[in-house]
Amino acid sequence: MHNLTFRSDYAHSRNGLTAVGSLILDIFGVDIKPLDRLGHDPSVIAFGWWAGENLVANVSLYERRLWLAGKQVEAFGIQSVATRPDWRNVGLFGDLMRRALHYAEQKSELVILATGTPDLYRRFGFRQIEEVRFVSRHASHRSTGESRELSLESDDDLALLNRTFANRAPTSLLASACDHPALFMLKAKLTPEIKLLHLPDLDAVVATKEEASSLFILDIVASNIPTFADIVSAIDFDGERVEVWLTPDCLSWQPDEEHTFDNGYMVRGPFAPEGQAFMLSDMRI
Repeated sequence: MHNLTFRSDYAHSRNGLTAVGSLILDIFGVDIKPLDRLGHDPSVIAFGWWAGENLVANVSLYERRLWLAGKQVEAFGIQSVATRPDWRNVGLFGDLMRRALHYAEQKSELVILATGTPDLYRRFGFRQIEEVRFVSRHASHRSTGESRELSLESDDDLALLNRTFANRAPTSLLASACDHPALFMLKAKLTPEIKLLHLPDLDAVVATKEEASSLFILDIVASNIPTFADIVSAIDFDGERVEVWLTPDCLSWQPDEEHTFDNGYMVRGPFAPEGQAFMLSDMRI
């Protein structure tokens, strides 16, 4: 095709990782080099068109391990969808999407992606799903436990994170993910306002951010999911509002408010929680 070479053998080679990283940086301004230290997802499969040593178009799949409506579901996510400007409008994107979906269909009925341009994906059978943010305005914020902010620059803290991920429980049985930590780590690395708090009394790591008088709980990594009250009481936060960006059925908590919004997710295939109040973790790029 247009003197290009199709390849699907490069996702984990040094040259392949460099080429994908260069493409993503050039198109989206996102630097994925930190994953060289934090850890790449070994389940990634890349499909790409190459002009010599130059990757000009890419679509990648990665395995997703989900809990949906009380059942464990193996699915695929789509990521790193990019085409260099000089090679657009010649069919590369559509070709790679069809190849990726054909591969995924052999192993799973469900494929998920996140996008700000949903119209690009409807023709491939994807549909948008709405998520829900869960809000408490009356939580007790007096700190009764201990928390420590982790640093991804610390080898000890990174080892602690990886140990915690290795034994993580689902944050929800209605809708949650227990994926490889690569995207979680990258989101934390590239978003300075996100804090990774270790709560030793709860044997948990919680991803949070604060804005004005609001605390946002973005993800919880633990072998036993703590209650909402225990998490909030362990964090030194004196604001008036807590938003949980996770499905809260395992948190022993009833939110005061629920706010529906479009967080960019699209699905292809059966998605059991569709139409219910849920949210998958936003700790992804």
